[in-house]
Amino acid sequence: MKITKILAGMSALAIAAATSIPAFAEKTIVDQTNLDYIEVKEADGVYQYYVDLAKSPYDPATVSAVKFTFSVDDSAGFGGGLMLNSNKSGWDQKDEWKWANPGADNAQIFADGSDGNYTLTFDFGALGEEYWGSPADGENYWAQVVCQLWWGNDVTVTNVEIVGDEKAETPESKAESAAESKSEETSSTAADSSSSNADSASSSKAATTNNNTKNATTTNNASSAAATSDNTNQATGATTGFALAGLALAGAIAVVSKKKN
Repeated sequence: MKITKILAGMSALAIAAATSIPAFAEKTIVDQTNLDYIEVKEADGVYQYYVDLAKSPYDPATVSAVKFTFSVDDSAGFGGGLMLNSNKSGWDQKDEWKWANPGADNAQIFADGSDGNYTLTFDFGALGEEYWGSPADGENYWAQVVCQLWWGNDVTVTNVEIVGDEKAETPESKAESAAESKSEETSSTAADSSSSNADSASSSKAATTNNNTKNATTTNNASSAAATSDNTNQATGATTGFALAGLALAGAIAVVSKKKN
């Protein structure tokens, strides 16, 4: 009986714990852009999609619009708000920046598209450094465009397009670019040098082989000439020997003939 009561109490606690999980436990905005200047945050059940212009390749002072391409189950409709946030002007939110699916009520900006695929364009115009602040502010400098989702099903952002000018190259980035270029040039020179050394070694080896072949040919020719000379000398000596023997025999015959007379 006691065991049954304990098990029943534990089951009740488990059910209570499960039902106490907030409704926003599952992410409502999913980022699939893989951009390093995108961040998704959640506060009080509201999901916020941050585009950090300060970390992007674009100069915030020149940015006039940001376009969000996303997919969503649009059976229940969807919508939210758009904001700007910076160290210079703070959190900037306007009623005319409310957005929603095409034809929705109580919205001034509508996403373009259908069948679950849409593009939302937030066109706020270039505001300059007097609005966004300057990178010279250092760590206190930020410039963000924020898209909030207030209702609807999960939204998956697949692309973000920023309309503006790219940032001017800083002395630090120029130095880094120059260093990278020099490193690439050094690597290329080293590769060419290695290739040239390999070609030289190959040519030297070929020349040595040719010289060895030539020396071998010369040596063989010399040996052949010496052999021929030896054979000639041997033949000449033999001929001379035969000639002397012939003379000696002739003299002997002459002596014998005289004795007979």
